[in-house]
Amino acid sequence: MTKRRLSLLAVLYLSQSAAHAERMPYSPEEFVTRRQALCASLGEEGMVLLFGGTMPHPGYRFRQDHDFFYLTGNEDLNTALAIDLEKCTAHLFLPVQDEREIRSDGWNLLHDENAAETFGYKALHPLGHLGEFLSRRRTGSQQEIFVRLSERDEVNQSRGNKALYLSRRFNNPWSAQPSLDSWRITTLRQHYPYYTLIDISPFIDSLRVIKTRREIEILRYNGAFSAQAIRHAIQMTRPGRFEYELEAEAKYLMLRKGSEGNGYPAIVGSGPNVNIWHYRTSGRQMNAGELIVMDYGASLSYLTVDITRTWPVSGVFDKLQEKAYKCVLEAQKAIIASMKPGVTRAQTREIGQKIYAKHGFEEHGSPGAGHFVGLSVHDVGDRNAPFAPGMVIAVEPIIEIKEKQIHVRIEDTVLITENGAEVLTAGVPKEIDDVLSLVGIGKPMIGQ
Repeated sequence: MTKRRLSLLAVLYLSQSAAHAERMPYSPEEFVTRRQALCASLGEEGMVLLFGGTMPHPGYRFRQDHDFFYLTGNEDLNTALAIDLEKCTAHLFLPVQDEREIRSDGWNLLHDENAAETFGYKALHPLGHLGEFLSRRRTGSQQEIFVRLSERDEVNQSRGNKALYLSRRFNNPWSAQPSLDSWRITTLRQHYPYYTLIDISPFIDSLRVIKTRREIEILRYNGAFSAQAIRHAIQMTRPGRFEYELEAEAKYLMLRKGSEGNGYPAIVGSGPNVNIWHYRTSGRQMNAGELIVMDYGASLSYLTVDITRTWPVSGVFDKLQEKAYKCVLEAQKAIIASMKPGVTRAQTREIGQKIYAKHGFEEHGSPGAGHFVGLSVHDVGDRNAPFAPGMVIAVEPIIEIKEKQIHVRIEDTVLITENGAEVLTAGVPKEIDDVLSLVGIGKPMIGQ
């Protein structure tokens, strides 16, 4: 398909979605361009093989496998993508559906005779043809299939964290079955021994870490309304209210703005809960004199943002809380100001540590630029690589004094540009006077 033809189809696709503009869909051309970039990084020999998700998520909207979605934009269940690298031609495999499946879940792309052209595929095939497809592409020499050998990442788990939790599961003798990815790798090696399997993850990661123009547009909008949601939660804070009330108010606003759901489960901790970094119960009643730490962001068009703010439940810091807050704020602002192309995380840590030492908090935290943000809130990428335009990074210096029930964290999602750092979540204040002026002044958006 010519690029001009595909561009025209992309315009038509977006115009048909205008009624749902806040959800900010991607054009088909976005995914074709990504596949072409992947092919360019891999050369012209072998093929790419990736699989989509297989089961709906109980109680939540289905979220497609990130690597598969990144290259296809497709959200159908039980799908596979194969790319012949010689000409960078993509083939999509989908299950044949009966009437009951269609009635229950809607039809997949096999039922659209124009789908291959619209979405830039060489062809669409029934899923049952994948095995023969792989066999027919065998030649006399050893061939390569680029497949994911690393663990998948989830919306709130990095590849490393997913591997860590799997290793903990393996320690349970009653839950030590292989992961789905591991089973697929074993099956490929057993059924197609003439293929050499190579990990595709580093190649996809190098693309995902630099955001496209469309991704940046989506992240800017997400950052703006997620910040608005946290701002509203600050306004709704009063002694006697429950943590879950703040979560509910913030989530309502995010959904009203087009979010398809959480970027990660809301962390809304007060009193002793502030020292549980990933506290997710939101069940405690807030009291005067306590801090509250809220870490929450939305997912929009599969892209997440990460925001944390810390404030006093009663609207007044005590002296130690205020001292810690001022230190964290100074460190975060200095770190963000330093984040330019070519700078490293190690350099940002040095900046933050000097500020912590100046305020006497060197034993209570290790500040610096944090994790990548994107399809996952702890997104893929090489943390040792210098900053480059298009990277999106969470900056979250922390001071923690457990015996005083102090945990001060100020976190923003930051885009690296040619000229420095752009704070995507700047819409929620962090200067002390600005934050304190908001506490308790709001009215509920939902209920009373």
